[in-house]
Amino acid sequence: MRRLLFLASALLALVVAGCPLVIQVRCDASFLCDDGAACVAGACVPVEFARVGAACTSDAACGAGLTCGTGFPGGYCLAPCGAEVTCASGSVCVGELGRCMRACGEACDRPGYACAPVPRPGSGTWACAPSSSSGGDGGTDGPSPSEDAGCAGQVPLYERCARACDCATPGADCDDGACALACTRDAECPDGSRCGKSWHQCEKGPRLGEACREGFDCQRDASCNAQRRCKLSCLSDSGCPLDYRCAPDSVCVNECTGTPPETVGLTCESSLDCGRCGFCVASGGVKRCHQPCLLDRDCPGGAAGACEQVGSTSLRACRLP
Repeated sequence: MRRLLFLASALLALVVAGCPLVIQVRCDASFLCDDGAACVAGACVPVEFARVGAACTSDAACGAGLTCGTGFPGGYCLAPCGAEVTCASGSVCVGELGRCMRACGEACDRPGYACAPVPRPGSGTWACAPSSSSGGDGGTDGPSPSEDAGCAGQVPLYERCARACDCATPGADCDDGACALACTRDAECPDGSRCGKSWHQCEKGPRLGEACREGFDCQRDASCNAQRRCKLSCLSDSGCPLDYRCAPDSVCVNECTGTPPETVGLTCESSLDCGRCGFCVASGGVKRCHQPCLLDRDCPGGAAGACEQVGSTSLRACRLP
């Protein structure tokens, strides 16, 4: 009791003497700050939310608890937000960035700014962002919210991330702590990866027809055949992923047009031996790689009868020279 009286007397003496009294409230995940303050480095710091979206040249110009996104045209004051910090009225939390931006409406009156999806076109969050006339449209051209929220955009696909803007691959999102890219077909994924059937996201691994060591290397439902290539059996094109078709020997191969496969004319055991786009067709008692076609004009030279029906199937392939 005597100690408490001493502390109270000491504090009172400081105030009377004119000394500023600064009391910092500690905060963490279990102890949140009051409205109007943010948890910064373990301490509750007052945040001047009214300045969110204002022009700036430095952090100091934005006020306590805010940072200046200097990549925005004229600068842009940003406030932190997340599970422990909410944005004040007049601003909206862009979850992928962990930053409050000025909300759409009458307050979005800065020249060169307009209401737009952030941090990229198609996003579900809308805020006051650079308009296309100012060199940006919420993230597609020029400075983007991602660049000004402390994200370097250098994390490769499949590696650990905190926010979508950490990811280096255009269009990638931070899903369950790792950079992920949504897809519908293999061609939308980088080399060395494919479109996973379960989650419709790019995943590491060989595509159909590419080299494998064991069945686990290949996509779900596919196997690693004797020639060490990923094989998916089929009865029709509907049994193959997008951009693949069912070859005459009932395996899925890439569907493509234009340049003939380099393997045309070579002997084969399966269409998988013919590389991308090739059909393995028996011709004169020997199986050789052929170029698939629909019309004569699809074949080199485009001569009449160049595109022939393959056996009793509905498929067609270019006649060999």
